[in-house]
Amino acid sequence: MNRLARVFFAGVLFALPAVAQDAQPLPTFSLTRFSLNDAPLGGLGAATGDVLPHKKFRAWGAFHYENNPLVLFRDNQRQGALVGNRLNLHLGVGYGITSWLTGSLEVPLVLYQGGDDLTQLARVVSPDSAGLASPRLSFRLGILSQGKGGLLPDAPVDLAFQVGTAFPFGVGNALAVESGWNVLPQLSGGRDFGPVRFGGEVVGVIRPTAVSLTNASVARDQVGSQLGLRALLASTGDGARFEGSFHTLIPLGGGATPAGFELLGGARVPVGPVELFLLAGPGFGSLPGTPTIRVLGGVGLRADDNDPCSGGKKHTPQQCPDLDDDGDGVLNGVDRCPLELEDKDGFEDGDGCPDLDNDSDGVPDATDRCPLKKGPLANNGCPVVKVVEIDTDGDGLTDAKDECPKEPGPKERNGCPVKDRDGDGVEDPADECPDEPGPKERKGCPLKDKDGDTVEDKFDNCPEVKGPPSNQGCPEKERQLVIITSDKLIIKEKVFFASAKATILSRSFPLLNNVARVLRDHPEIQLVRVEGHTDSQGGRDYNVSLSQRRANSVKDYLIHQGVDGIRLQARGFGPDRPADSNKTEAGRSNNRRVEFVIRGVGTANDEAAE
Repeated sequence: MNRLARVFFAGVLFALPAVAQDAQPLPTFSLTRFSLNDAPLGGLGAATGDVLPHKKFRAWGAFHYENNPLVLFRDNQRQGALVGNRLNLHLGVGYGITSWLTGSLEVPLVLYQGGDDLTQLARVVSPDSAGLASPRLSFRLGILSQGKGGLLPDAPVDLAFQVGTAFPFGVGNALAVESGWNVLPQLSGGRDFGPVRFGGEVVGVIRPTAVSLTNASVARDQVGSQLGLRALLASTGDGARFEGSFHTLIPLGGGATPAGFELLGGARVPVGPVELFLLAGPGFGSLPGTPTIRVLGGVGLRADDNDPCSGGKKHTPQQCPDLDDDGDGVLNGVDRCPLELEDKDGFEDGDGCPDLDNDSDGVPDATDRCPLKKGPLANNGCPVVKVVEIDTDGDGLTDAKDECPKEPGPKERNGCPVKDRDGDGVEDPADECPDEPGPKERKGCPLKDKDGDTVEDKFDNCPEVKGPPSNQGCPEKERQLVIITSDKLIIKEKVFFASAKATILSRSFPLLNNVARVLRDHPEIQLVRVEGHTDSQGGRDYNVSLSQRRANSVKDYLIHQGVDGIRLQARGFGPDRPADSNKTEAGRSNNRRVEFVIRGVGTANDEAAE
């Protein structure tokens, strides 16, 4: 090799490291701009104002393939596909916090990506082949709703506002981590039109700073704030559902970066409590994050699987009182004929039933005793016919106006006699003791006081022994801690328990012994509900459980003291029925209590109706 050739090859070998040293790593940003609808009751590809039902949750997992999502240009000349193939995994969960607020969290992962080596041509270093992407947290507020959700239900359309953020952290440099806190606002709306749903969304991507992927003179490959528009048309129903959607992202940072467009079609097939879904379609334009082909498929837990009133599922009118199954404008809950259309050409009375009025007298056939003859409503739709007036009992009122036609009575009583068997001035229908005379203020019942201490037996703690009323009818040496009323056993002291336990402290034994004695001496009190209550400190489920265990302990103690268990039921309400404010310590102390409510005649089944 001559001297000139040796000098040439030495220069080339010296220049190659210099070229590699000029290559720069890409700035930090998230390449994938697509995410599933957080509350996909209407569509997968775009939100349509839908939110998850209250206390319903949806979880999903999906594999997501993108072809050529990042093609670099330099001065409008294509340099190559830095990311030619990219496979992601999306894991997410959404929850209906209320009927109008949904929260969701999505964690994307880059499982694999690869593309052209542009180290020398574009002076950029290829990204990592895998990594953990920025998690995305969002909250969606349902403003309008066609159903019973949303802040304003029974609206003509669905409308929701969402705000989210992508956390600026992840694992690896796989073009999956945002450089700063992004804000992702979204406004979506939609409406059902029979078997289809139409809607869409306007979504923003607000980045703190824009980044350029190359150092070309024309800022074409730029990633910054963007405005997205999406439109969706989807089928509805309980079976397989299909959808088509249009997506566009428009860069807002200036420069020559073009917009991106996508057309996606998808299907969702329910399989028991889950659904399988697939979404795929082409993309157009070279906006970073817009692939030439996108394919996304996975499985999701159906949030509305157990709701017979959603998604066109089979149901009875009784199961869904807020629906209108026959479409006559009268909801199932008040529709007397929920599966029969109310007659729109005849007489309508709002009961949901077809009311024909063949004689056109204004009285519907259902209540018209003479449906083929005209007659006034006062005569049940029948013609007025002159009849001979009869007064069977001879009290001056004809039988037609006499409520007691066979018993004489004054006109002011509509012909009915006064009936008062015990002659106490309280008529028998209102007399609770019709065979025993008693004053009106006691509803005709006499005062019963066996021991003659002026305390009525049913309110006397010691009905067989005299005692002053101030001590509930018991001797003064026997201090009473219980007051009998018509609906409660009022206790003068609290029932004390060990902290955070259901163990009754010994200081409360005299009080509970007094309660047991009162119940033994008053067998007419057939059922008492022992109620446990707490303040609002701590979790509700824990407080309900603690209050139930404490009520059970008091019930067991009374049984041990000789009270028949069939006369007792225990119920823990936790913090649901406060007696005072939970904002002060004194109020919270008042809320931590045990009450004895007289239920009257009944059973001791703890599932008794409220």
